[in-house]
Amino acid sequence: MISIIIPVYNEEAAIDRVLHSLPFGDGIEVIVVDGQSDDRTRDVVRKYPVKVVESPRGRALQMNAGASAAKGEVFLFLHADCMVTKEGLDALQRYVSHNFVGGCFTHKIDSRKWIYRWIETSGHLRAEFLRIFYGDQAIFVRRDIFEHIGGFDPVPLFEDVVFSKKLCRLGKTIVLDYPATVLPRRWEKKGIVRTTILNWFLTTGFILGISTDRLAKLYKNVR
Repeated sequence: MISIIIPVYNEEAAIDRVLHSLPFGDGIEVIVVDGQSDDRTRDVVRKYPVKVVESPRGRALQMNAGASAAKGEVFLFLHADCMVTKEGLDALQRYVSHNFVGGCFTHKIDSRKWIYRWIETSGHLRAEFLRIFYGDQAIFVRRDIFEHIGGFDPVPLFEDVVFSKKLCRLGKTIVLDYPATVLPRRWEKKGIVRTTILNWFLTTGFILGISTDRLAKLYKNVR
């Protein structure tokens, strides 16, 4: 079974589309972890056959809470504005059964603007060659490996990078040739160039050892 774990906080504008896209059925468990939303997120979520878990706000904390409630042998951590296909989930299952410890999907942004193709390519190269996976690429991992790592570090930013670095030290990982399609809302609201430069700046700061608490002050969630 694959447990799809989705952390949410005030996601009424996006979560309906994401849940509607999922192939509910045998072998799929969907867990939505609410970080104390005060909008209609929970009302939207209740329309679907999902397990709802409540958690203190914080993506790492919420994903760990979802994993604690999950029954699957494989965990897929999905952002609330990100979609994967049934074909991608089938491929995930195949690769994990062939001794891959985990990995991510290929990054795709849901827009026809040419500049996004460049952002997608740079993200794919990062994941493929540096083995650094971002959360909006839908990170997946075997349960036993997740437990061995100890889950996500409770940091306010770059929990996905810290986790993927630990993951890649424990065995073979794969960047699946199937899309994790993310909504372009952050780029569209803050500006494509500005957002991309900020992402590079934050990543460079993280690599140089600046604390995630300081970096998180520069990062604002967009909904």
